[in-house]
Amino acid sequence: MIWFSEGERIGLRALRADDVPRWTQWFNDPAVTADLNKGLYPNTEASQAEFFERIHASRHDVLLGIAALRIPAGELVGVIGLHHIDWVHRRADISIVIGEASSHGQGFGTEAIRLITAHAFDTLNLHKVTAGMWATNLGSRRAFEKAGFVLEATIRQSYWHRDRYVDEWRLGLLAEEWRG
Repeated sequence: MIWFSEGERIGLRALRADDVPRWTQWFNDPAVTADLNKGLYPNTEASQAEFFERIHASRHDVLLGIAALRIPAGELVGVIGLHHIDWVHRRADISIVIGEASSHGQGFGTEAIRLITAHAFDTLNLHKVTAGMWATNLGSRRAFEKAGFVLEATIRQSYWHRDRYVDEWRLGLLAEEWRG
């Protein structure tokens, strides 16, 4: 396995075409998409493959698989990305999904966030990375805060969730804060 970046328990690797079926399954699973802006419409392997090709060709997005380092090494448990990379203002937005239910609550999200943040600051020379999530997604917020991100804004009633509107949290981290 060739790793893009390695942590203690997970690594980031290039996504492959044979990952598309698993990825598609996650985005059709209500348990995975409950607090995401996904799952509102059925996701097909064809649409996911089209997205994979589009993102792979982009120079404003980096999307990687989150995979186990140990047995079974390379098994995909989630995806993480830098999106809307602004090369002039040197900023990007992080997205993350831990799709495998057995991997929830294990700290893989925080580890993946730290790895992609290091890439953003140390390799891409970005100045700031941000992340947004529904205010119902406490696990995501905790993972980003453990990785050093701070709450910058609460955007009121941004998303319709089940039977009510929920707020959006926006978190951010500057390169100088990352480097300490």
